Amino acid sequence: MKASYDLPAHGGDAIEILINDHALIKTLLESLTASVDVDERSAALERLKAALTIHNATEENLIYPAIERVAKKKTEAERLYHETAEADVMVFELDSLLKEGRGEEDGFAATAEKLRDAVIEHIEEEEKHAFKMLRDHADAAQAETLTRSVRQFRGALHFELSA
Repeated sequence: MKASYDLPAHGGDAIEILINDHALIKTLLESLTASVDVDERSAALERLKAALTIHNATEENLIYPAIERVAKKKTEAERLYHETAEADVMVFELDSLLKEGRGEEDGFAATAEKLRDAVIEHIEEEEKHAFKMLRDHADAAQAETLTRSVRQFRGALHFELSA
C-alpha cells in the first residue's frame, strides 16, 4: 500500500514557505541520523525523500531561476543547483544501501550524517545569503508573482511513499 505525501506551502511569501520547509527537513534529517533500526531508517528516509523531492523541485524550478534573473546572481544559483545534486546522490546511496539489505552497516550512518551536515550547511547558506539577495532585489510585483507561482507549483505536487 502506498501513501501520498504532500508538503503544504505554509508561509506569507515564497521565502517564508521555503524556510518552513527547511525546519521540517532538519527534523527529518535528525530522525534519519538518530535511527538505528532498519525499518526506522527506511521510514525516515522515505519521508525525507518526499520532502526533499517537493522542496527541491520548488527551488530548482522557481527560486534558483529567480535568484539568477531577479537578483542577477547566476553563480549563486548554479552553486545551489550543484549542492542540491550532491545531496541527491547521497540520498540515492542511502536508498541503495537499504534496498540492498545493508541498512545496518556503518556506511549508512556515516552517509546519513554527511547528508545531514551538507543539507544543513546548504539551508544556512540559502537563509543567510541567497534568500536575502532575492528579497533585496525583487520588487513587490516580482515577490508576489514568485509567491503565487510557488503556491501553484506546490499545489500540483505530491509524492508517493513506498510501502
